[in-house]
Amino acid sequence: MGHSSDLERASSVTNSPVVDEKMPKTPEGDAHAPYLNPSIMEADYEGKPTEEELKTLRRIPGKLPIVAYLICVVEFCERASYYGVQPLISNYVNRPLPAGGNGYGAPPEGTQQTAGALGLGTVTANAVTQSFSLLAYALPMLFGWMADAKTGRFSLICYGVVVFGVAHVLMVAAGAKDLLASGTAKVPYFLSVYILSIGAAMFKPNVSPLLLDQMTTTVPKVITLESGERVIQDPESTTERVMLWFYLLINIGGFMGVATSYSEKYVGWWLAFLIPLLLYLPLPLLLWFLYKRLILHPPGGSDLGNVFKVLGVIFRRGGIKKIGRHGFWDLAKPSHIAASGLSIKTVWNDEFVDDVRRTFQATGIFCFFPIQYINDNGLGSAASFQSTMLETNGVPNDVISNFNSLSIIAMAPVLNYGLYPLLRRLNIHYGPVARITTGLAMSTIGGVGYTVLNYYAYQQSPCGDYGSSDCTIGTGVAPISIWWMAIPFAIGGISELFVNVPAYSIAYSRAPVNMRGLVSALNLFNTAIAYAIGLACSSVVTDPYLTWDFGGPAIAGGILTVIFYFTFRHIDEEEFQLSQNKDYSPQLGVAVNVVGENELNKTVNRPAPIAENEEMMISQKQ
Repeated sequence: MGHSSDLERASSVTNSPVVDEKMPKTPEGDAHAPYLNPSIMEADYEGKPTEEELKTLRRIPGKLPIVAYLICVVEFCERASYYGVQPLISNYVNRPLPAGGNGYGAPPEGTQQTAGALGLGTVTANAVTQSFSLLAYALPMLFGWMADAKTGRFSLICYGVVVFGVAHVLMVAAGAKDLLASGTAKVPYFLSVYILSIGAAMFKPNVSPLLLDQMTTTVPKVITLESGERVIQDPESTTERVMLWFYLLINIGGFMGVATSYSEKYVGWWLAFLIPLLLYLPLPLLLWFLYKRLILHPPGGSDLGNVFKVLGVIFRRGGIKKIGRHGFWDLAKPSHIAASGLSIKTVWNDEFVDDVRRTFQATGIFCFFPIQYINDNGLGSAASFQSTMLETNGVPNDVISNFNSLSIIAMAPVLNYGLYPLLRRLNIHYGPVARITTGLAMSTIGGVGYTVLNYYAYQQSPCGDYGSSDCTIGTGVAPISIWWMAIPFAIGGISELFVNVPAYSIAYSRAPVNMRGLVSALNLFNTAIAYAIGLACSSVVTDPYLTWDFGGPAIAGGILTVIFYFTFRHIDEEEFQLSQNKDYSPQLGVAVNVVGENELNKTVNRPAPIAENEEMMISQKQ
């Protein structure tokens, strides 16, 4: 295990037990981060700010170690190789080899044709794309548990890199001209797609926690700048800074879909699949270089299994009749089980059951994520199918989805350094629930945009309501520019900024610190639900139903936006009261610490050190 300067200076304290720790999971030789160790935070240490300094001094992030930037590069390589492939799946499966093309999948120049390969139609294409993404978001729950309990994060990341490599090699083979012509390319291609989803799922739950494990600014500390100003070097600010870099590189990596889209359109599938392989190649070398330089925690167990056992006990004892009612959670408390004269074996305490309850309450907002995500990107692959019946004039149809990432990169600084500071100067409280409501409303507007566009595309297509079904009449497309789709894609991207950051911040600042793995699992599970809905609707994500595939979710999104606001608006009032006398994070929109402990997320149960940074602020794009 590596060492940080703060950990070395406090080694005599970090190896001491956490005050009142219950259900300890700290392996021998490992230690809790000082920022999550009350025995350190409540004791004196060099540079500890006073109450007055906490209220008056400006907070700045600490210096980021070089390995943190390299981990961000690792994430960029993985996401670039992933997003270089993911947008292409629909065209490859849906469309046949273009007539008169070069045999590698590229259409003839000067036509409105779309690149294709297998020609299996929209229903199959939707099923493949949605099942691919479903696995990529459902399996991280399993692999996150494996990393915490069995392998450690770095080892599982390395296994994921090997799996990724196999997938990319198979995918390049699926671009071979002879295999495309004979129709046998589907074998290596489908193998590569699902192997890639497994590799992504191994990567997804482990990289951002590994990054945060490297942060050496582990306690708030008063320092003096060269200008003479005294400031607080703050772990919360350091986390915000490194995660901004992390997500910036994720979104830049997402733009690799532009290069691969143009490659499929003008050269063929072999180049479109070779580029992600080339982007993947630095990963093994980067990980080899980083290994001896990282702070690595050994596996120490995971509470996720106990969470499922708690739920199992509750439902075995008839809890299904008490869902949402008083006494539901008491059924799993050891004290209640003993008082009932039952002999159910438990490995948790009463406080652990309360931790699970508090986590489910803190993450209730995640239940509204599926409809936002569906309106953001369209039901299933509906947006991709819509793009095939619009005029491209040389632009690859699947390149337009990149406006989603572009809008995030462009608008994030506008919100963080423009809108939010302006509202604070005007004393306008724009709380996290108000922000999320804004995002849900915007995603609904984006859904309406897709609906209107599809309505006119059907009206003006030479094939009418079957415009996305390989139309060969005339030009085969409606005389509407594909660039109109940039508007709903961009609105959807901006909506993520309003929804994701405050939603994750509420969950992490209010859920007990030992339940961060559960927060992550519930977050990813709700994203997986969006893909499961898209998969279940495969039979109707096709002509002539596409207009309703956009319109139905838009209507549902409008209704759920209103329900969301009136269900959770009390949180804004609570956050406003807390912001009057507690730390406030303007970027995250919450009034208490998110990374460290606060009065809302304290618990006597501690996670293993490996789980302390579990999936902090994970986004759907990670």
